[in-house]
Formats: sequence, structure tokens, C-alpha cells
Amino acid sequence: MAAEQKGGIIELDAKLPEGMEAFDNPRRKATRFPDNPEDIDAYVNNIPLFSKARPSKDKQGDAWKMVEAIEANQDPKVKATELKNNGNECFKAGPKRWKDAITFYTQAIDEECGDARLDSVCLSNRALIHMKQKNYGKCIDDCKLAIEKNPRNPKAYLRAGQASWELGKRKEAMRWYEWTLKRAGDDFLKKNYVVNLIKKSERILEEDRKKAEEKRRRKVLKEKAEDILANAIKLRDVQITGETLNGEYKPKLDDKGCIHWPVLFMYPEFLQTDFIQDFHELRTFKDQLSLMFPPKGSSPPWDKKGAYRLSELEVFVEVKSKTAHSVRKVGIEDALAGGLTTKGNIVAGVPTFMVLSKASQYFANNFLKTHKVLS
Repeated sequence: MAAEQKGGIIELDAKLPEGMEAFDNPRRKATRFPDNPEDIDAYVNNIPLFSKARPSKDKQGDAWKMVEAIEANQDPKVKATELKNNGNECFKAGPKRWKDAITFYTQAIDEECGDARLDSVCLSNRALIHMKQKNYGKCIDDCKLAIEKNPRNPKAYLRAGQASWELGKRKEAMRWYEWTLKRAGDDFLKKNYVVNLIKKSERILEEDRKKAEEKRRRKVLKEKAEDILANAIKLRDVQITGETLNGEYKPKLDDKGCIHWPVLFMYPEFLQTDFIQDFHELRTFKDQLSLMFPPKGSSPPWDKKGAYRLSELEVFVEVKSKTAHSVRKVGIEDALAGGLTTKGNIVAGVPTFMVLSKASQYFANNFLKTHKVLS
């Protein structure tokens, strides 16, 4: 018996790298377990049973060298199968082990064991992890390789479809799903899953189509409304710039064909403003100003002297002229439509009018001296 054991050891030694014995000399001093926590991982990683990943050649201890020597004489298909199973276990362990799973699947593929079906499974499994990690392009690439190895691998088609869907390639995804269904064979559960997936995808595609159609319809209506509004403004001889119809606040046309304008009132004396979001074109300046300066109401907080009474207000609009700071007076009894068509007035963005008080010294001593009032 002793002779047989000795013979077995000699035979095993012959398969190991030079200088490495099958069993350590019992008198050899045992390696001391490291005290430094940083060295513990490296120590444990050199024990194949507990290692999370195979160390590089230059860092492998005797145990790993023995494992590699044994593997060198192992059937490639058996080895590839073991690596695939290791990958499966790492995948089941959760996201923290997915990187290791990819390594095992890759090693299994690199074995080139000659079993196309096994290679296809490893590729489609690796594709699944890529999809879980949202590396959809890599997922599709692996699925295509898996299909080259085994055209009847339904999971490869399915995962390629799911990855394509996530990339927004909806039609391409549907083609992958159809191919999956053709290759599902007699497996009822697989067929049922794919059929339900196709139905769900078709519903989403139909919803997307309806949303796109509604968006297109609204765009057409908006463009038509803008054209109608632009024509209505043109018919009224109101001079505008592109900002007027493209800004944040724009005029609107109501059901009766009347235009409602956003308007800005400026009070130069106090550097104050009032913004009217909806000023009907047929409403007079007096009617609008009476809301801000009611005859029996109190003056605005900035009008300390109470000069801005409705009866004392004057309205002006800046006009285009060779003379700088040229303005024209707008009748307070005039409708907004009249103010907008004042000669030389060009509406750039929101129509703007200056409001002043004849009762204020600022009007005569400042405004009239710094502005050219055209007739």
C-alpha cells in the first residue's frame, strides 16, 4: 500500500512544474498568517478554495501553481463547464459578484472547448450581466456572438431585443422578439413570456405613436395659429419685430378675432413699471389706467406727492426717428389698437408705453427737456 501511494505521488510530481512537489515537506516551516489586515486579502486570495479571483502568474503561490498544473491536463469542455458554473454562482450572489461572473464566463469562452452550444450559453449569460449593468451595446454584441455559435439560443435573441428596447431602438427590438418566438420551440412558458412581452411592447409603441401624432397635430395647430395671428397683426398695420411673436409673453387671438396684448407701462420719474398680461386691443388706456389709479383710491407707494391722478396722466410711446429719444403722445381716450399703430412705433417684444403726470415737476423740467415730442 505504501509503495502504491509512493508511486502515485511520484506520478503526480511528474505532472507538476519543476521544483514543485505534490506534498510539502512536513518539516517545512508553515507560512505565518499575516498580522496586517491589508495583507490578509492577498494571503487568502492565494488559497484557491477561498479565492474570489485567480491571481496573476507572478503572484501565484504553490497552491495555485498546483491547480494550474492539474487544469493543464483537464478536458477543456469540463473546465469550461466548471468556469460557467462558477460564473452562474457569482451571478446569483448579486451585483457585487457580477464582475467575477463576467471573468468566469470570459475564461470559459477562452477555453475554446469546441462545444458551440456551451460557448453560446456563456456569451448569452455574459450578455445578461451587461444588460443588468446597463451596458446595452456590449449586451447586443455578446448576443450576436452567441447566435453565431448557436442560432437556436432563444435567450440571446430575447436579451438582444431587451437591450435594443432600452436604447430606444423599438422596431429593432420587436424584430428580435419575433425571432425569439420562432426559436422558443415547444417551451410553453418561454413562448407565453415572449408573446406577453410582444403584446406589452406593441401597446407601448401604439401609445408612443399616438403621443407623436398628438404632438405633431399640436405643432401644426400652433403654427397655423401663429400664422393667423401674424396676419391679423399685419392687417392692423402694427409694426413688430420677431421678438414679439417668439418671446415669453406673446399676443393672443381670441375666438372673436380680437388680439390681447401683453403691455408694459413705464413710469420714468420713479423707474417703476406695471406689467399687464392681457390688454384687450379695444380697451382704452384710460380704462386700463383707472384700475391702477382709481379716482377715489390711494396713490401708489412710490408717488409720495400724489401727483399721479388719473386726470393728470399723459401717455407717450417712443418712436423711430432721426432724433434720439423721440416720442409721440398717445391719447388717453384712445384704444390700445390706436397706440400700437402710432406713427414710427415699432413693437420689439412687449409693447411699452411711458406714463407721466402733468402735475409733477419732473414732467416739464426733465422729461420734456430730454425727449423730443413729435406731432
